Amino acid sequence: MTTISRNFLFFIIVAASAWYLNNNLLVVSNIEQFMPADIRDKNAQVLIEKSQKGLSANLILAQISGSNDKELSRLSRTLKLNLEKKKSFSSVINSQNFNDLKHEKLLKYRYLLHSNNTFDIDSLRHNFEKLLTAFTADTPSEFIDYLLIDPQSVFLDYLSLNQIKTTAKQKNGVWFVGNKALLMIQIQKNSTIEQQDLAIKTIKNTFEANKPSGAKLLLSGASIVAVEMRKNILNTIQYASFALIIIMFFVFVFIYRSIYLLILAIITLASSILIAMSVTQMIFSQIHGIVLAFGITALGVCLDYPLHVFSNTCTKVSARNAIKKILKPLKIGVLTSIFAYMALIGTGFDGLTQLAIFASIGLLSTLLISVYFLPLWMQNTKINKRKIPIGKCLSLKSKIFISLLVVLLPAIFLSQQAGLFNTDISQLNPASIASKKVDADLRQVLGSEEVNHVFLTSDKNLTKILTETQEIQQQLKKLVAQDIIGGTISADTLLPDKKTQKYRQEQLPNKEKLKNNVSLAMSKMPFKQDAFDNFINDISSSKTMPLLNYQDFEESLMASKIQSLLFIQDGVWYSLIRVIDIKNINKFKQQVNNSYLLKNTYYSISAMAGNIMNDYLKKTWTRLFAMLLLLFAITLWFAYKDKNRIWIVLPVFSGVLISLSFQALLGNSINIFHLLSLLLVIGLGFDYSLFFNYENNKMIQLSNSTHAITISAITTIMTFSVLAFSDVNVLSSIGQIVVIGVFACFIIAKFISTPTNKYE
Repeated sequence: MTTISRNFLFFIIVAASAWYLNNNLLVVSNIEQFMPADIRDKNAQVLIEKSQKGLSANLILAQISGSNDKELSRLSRTLKLNLEKKKSFSSVINSQNFNDLKHEKLLKYRYLLHSNNTFDIDSLRHNFEKLLTAFTADTPSEFIDYLLIDPQSVFLDYLSLNQIKTTAKQKNGVWFVGNKALLMIQIQKNSTIEQQDLAIKTIKNTFEANKPSGAKLLLSGASIVAVEMRKNILNTIQYASFALIIIMFFVFVFIYRSIYLLILAIITLASSILIAMSVTQMIFSQIHGIVLAFGITALGVCLDYPLHVFSNTCTKVSARNAIKKILKPLKIGVLTSIFAYMALIGTGFDGLTQLAIFASIGLLSTLLISVYFLPLWMQNTKINKRKIPIGKCLSLKSKIFISLLVVLLPAIFLSQQAGLFNTDISQLNPASIASKKVDADLRQVLGSEEVNHVFLTSDKNLTKILTETQEIQQQLKKLVAQDIIGGTISADTLLPDKKTQKYRQEQLPNKEKLKNNVSLAMSKMPFKQDAFDNFINDISSSKTMPLLNYQDFEESLMASKIQSLLFIQDGVWYSLIRVIDIKNINKFKQQVNNSYLLKNTYYSISAMAGNIMNDYLKKTWTRLFAMLLLLFAITLWFAYKDKNRIWIVLPVFSGVLISLSFQALLGNSINIFHLLSLLLVIGLGFDYSLFFNYENNKMIQLSNSTHAITISAITTIMTFSVLAFSDVNVLSSIGQIVVIGVFACFIIAKFISTPTNKYE
């Protein structure tokens, strides 16, 4: 292939990748991709999905503070009024909601849906007296009209099952806790991260447009965390990219004394990143923000390959000849890193699989560009690089002593650590401790349902499911009575089974008896004789109405609520019972364990996910260490021909152990994201060892390897230092472990991997 045709092919591939990404790139930040995908326990999988994608995923809790009660009330009402006009939001609640009273279908079925039905004369008279009070209390006319149809407020009581059981006090018609106004804002379900971001901006802009005059708006919720996380990740990518460019500029101006080589290095890295992003987007239809941030930073390590080409090229050695001399260790180093990432495929984590593809394609692309394109672009380039001191090599005895030290000391230290590995899924939540506390406090005040402790029953028979749900509810009512929990919500409270509906239907009085009781109850009251005819007719109609089923709720105002509690997947019905306000978690768990029914249907989302995470982490870590042993075996095979090769693997093992020890020393437990960092440490450690060790008996060749590796280590450490200070705790953990691991690998590889006989 000619030089022109090869350059044209390169241009087409890069341009096609850029065009594809411009039209298709989708960056997501939902942390569920770093949860195991193929969970064996079907109920566990369903619960985890619901916890991640249920109604609470799009629920925003809002708090307005910083002004007097009158002003805060105005701001709350105005914000609610303005947001309700926008399509992005399905509901905005800042007080008890009575707007649903107009829903005629469920209103007619109120006596089958709710049990608060008493029709004796005394009870009816009491209801009528309350109605008279409403007349004189400046009550809205539409509410009066409703009470004439339903003087017992049966439908209102039923609707309260779908409303917030808040401990907030109502002032000036809106919720308050202390001197802060509260709102609950529901973004439309199935909203994308972009739509959620836009909705959040709409809330903030709408609030500012209301002229808050010093009042402040605080938002919390899963959507807020997801949007902020994506923003922080993108900021981190920008900072890391900027840092890498500054470092590269310094390196190429000061060390290589060539702007042209800087341009070639940027083209190599940028092209590799574009190609890796395109392939990942094609395969997964999206790229996770963490994969993008870590992947782009990790591919900065690919700077190694052009650096090796540049450092081994001089006035006497062309780039083409330099590549011939270093091609074998270059290939081994790249393939080793690719094998390390490929160990992530099949672990059950979609995010890790995505990262493996991204990194592998990037590494392979960089190798191909460095080998097949850089020599073309450097044909007439003369490199007059600045020398880097080589330093003195250690004796064999010193190597053995230091080797034992850098392996045994961190290994012993790690073996002494209790609870070193962290499988708590809360570690995956990128929100700060302060924002988590705000969210927890608001949820408690607003009476939001517990998302961690739930009860779940499943079966193919819907009737059986509803019956079992009622049995669980009966058990939980005892906990409510003991003030262990605040309450519960489940499908059976919204949709009673047909047996219950039939029983309530049979208990309704006949028309003549009810008419007589109403007449006697309203005697001596200023009501018209026919004031409650609609009330009487509704009860009469209820006695012959067909019983309600699940399908009847699909278009009702209760649809979203009931679908979150009762749903079907793959032909199996699932009924979810959520707990509200656990007041004493120890007593709650004790009572659950004392009941066979509750014990067998109870799930703690965090504990369950932690157990699943623990199993998968063991599998993934096993793969990691298996891969390290494979590297060791390969090294032994090389050492069969050359005893000096035995030193290649030691910096890799010690780098992993030292980086883990440093995390333990900081008091950090090891989680799934440290695994990502260790793969990078392994790849770089092997690369450093390989080039320091690879057979070169001329000092000039060792000088070239030292030259390239030293620059690589400096750029990698400085770039990942940006991640170490990221606001996203996941990225900061990655940055810390890479900085320490790479530094350790470089120092140990320099003094241990270099063959002793080089200087002897």
